[in-house]
Amino acid sequence: MSTPSRYDSNTPGGDHVAPFGHALRLLGRATRLRCPNCGRGPVLVHWLKLRERCGRCEIRFERGEHDHFIGSLLLNYSLTGALVVVAILVILATHAEVPWTLLQWALPAAVVVLPVVLYPFSKLLWLAVDLIFRPEQPHEP
Repeated sequence: MSTPSRYDSNTPGGDHVAPFGHALRLLGRATRLRCPNCGRGPVLVHWLKLRERCGRCEIRFERGEHDHFIGSLLLNYSLTGALVVVAILVILATHAEVPWTLLQWALPAAVVVLPVVLYPFSKLLWLAVDLIFRPEQPHEP
């Protein structure tokens, strides 16, 4: 039997979501490119590569199998799509005439550049979401 986490409930199965404040703290740490678990680091080897473990609390950044970060890819593409849609709406709202040349060149460039810019954020945000729903357990390697 595993050691209960501090977010286990008395309900059967013990599954419980972390309190809202703790969840916001984890997500906030991830957006600052810090370890969502402890708030420290270092977490990046370079922009496109995370360390295997946190430099302070030593939590593994890939907590599951080799496909753990499939969700971070979905998050990355979703954030990219949302930012592109917001950019289109802002451009259309601020221009009397539709600037087709701007849309034709800037938006495809944004679709290529934004996933690279958002890469470490999406990985750490996905880890934060994972920690919200599956808090770190003492038996984790």
